[in-house]
Amino acid sequence: MFTDIRAISLDAMGTLIGLRRSPADIYFEVLRDLDHDVGKISRLLKEEGIFRRYWKEAEKRLPPGFIQERVDRFHHLKESPFAFWGLIFQVMFEDLRLDRKDLIPAVAAAYHKFTDPGLWAVEKTFRDLTDFSKARKIKLFVTSNWDFRLPGILKNLGIDTGFDKIITSALVGFEKPSAKIFQYLISAAQCDPEQILHVGDRLEDDFGGAQAAGLKAVLYGNNRPEGQHFQSIPQINSLTKLTGVLK
Repeated sequence: MFTDIRAISLDAMGTLIGLRRSPADIYFEVLRDLDHDVGKISRLLKEEGIFRRYWKEAEKRLPPGFIQERVDRFHHLKESPFAFWGLIFQVMFEDLRLDRKDLIPAVAAAYHKFTDPGLWAVEKTFRDLTDFSKARKIKLFVTSNWDFRLPGILKNLGIDTGFDKIITSALVGFEKPSAKIFQYLISAAQCDPEQILHVGDRLEDDFGGAQAAGLKAVLYGNNRPEGQHFQSIPQINSLTKLTGVLK
């Protein structure tokens, strides 16, 4: 049980919202609509884990210091058009053997495509949490590793007004688990760190980062990390269950 919580912070992807379809499916659709060779791009639909592979390879191409110092990659990577998303498309175009001259129109189309609210689903019990927080006068925040599209996406989903502030790594310049993004949250919440509860699905970025910054933390999701020392980690699988861990 957590006592004297004045603010709740939610991770976005995988906690507050999630995609209704896989990124690879959406990329296939974007490339198909731009008349790319279906024979080449069909691998996006056939190969399991292909998007995750592209993500990992793109991470390897980040400039030195981005990963170690947790510098935001989604806006502050100036070497690549559309920052990290452009880097992912570079990897994808190389792997699928697509013409490099078509890369910028493709990543631009995908960048816009992901603002479509129809691609996103809101956590089913989020409204329960907003009702609870209003009744308790608890502030609500989003703290997410994301670019500047996130506020617009949440607005298009009709949930942006439920938050006191939407904090992105693009805004702060650093990604979770950096203390700098959590310090920004603490300043915005205008309360002590231990009066803030952060909820997210990533063990290191969300749970570990929040705790290291002095916040309370809860892991979101059904998959508990393996290992005896993880068994005591507080975990929920729906946002409405936060009402049961707050006094």
